Amino acid sequence: MAETVTNKGKYLIATVGLNGLTLKMAAFTGTQTGVHNADLDTVADLDAVTSVAIHSERLSLASLTVTEDDANDRVNADAANLSFAAAPGVTAQGVVIYHEVSAADASRQIIVIYTTGFPQPMDGGLNITVTVYLRLN
Repeated sequence: MAETVTNKGKYLIATVGLNGLTLKMAAFTGTQTGVHNADLDTVADLDAVTSVAIHSERLSLASLTVTEDDANDRVNADAANLSFAAAPGVTAQGVVIYHEVSAADASRQIIVIYTTGFPQPMDGGLNITVTVYLRLN
């Protein structure tokens, strides 16, 4: 038996799954080692990775869109670009996008972790170009 998830099916799953979520981004410092673990469920789990620390500034994702891309058989979720304030002496090792269930890191549910293009110094601030933060193929 063959299985196919249609592009419309991917779109519906992404749209329904992302609607109603309060998506935020935080930078993390320390190391990238151990952060790409699909079993990390919460920001507290990420913070518990040896030598990882979550930067205190949390930014809300805005202008959220989900688009169906029939030409490439995928669905893309996008948001507006973000800018973190200057933090002298701080080097971001990556960023995490999470769902803000409550103000406690133990209930902030991780959606995705990015380290491509990092580490980046935050001395003059950190500008993040959000280009397709989530893709369903």
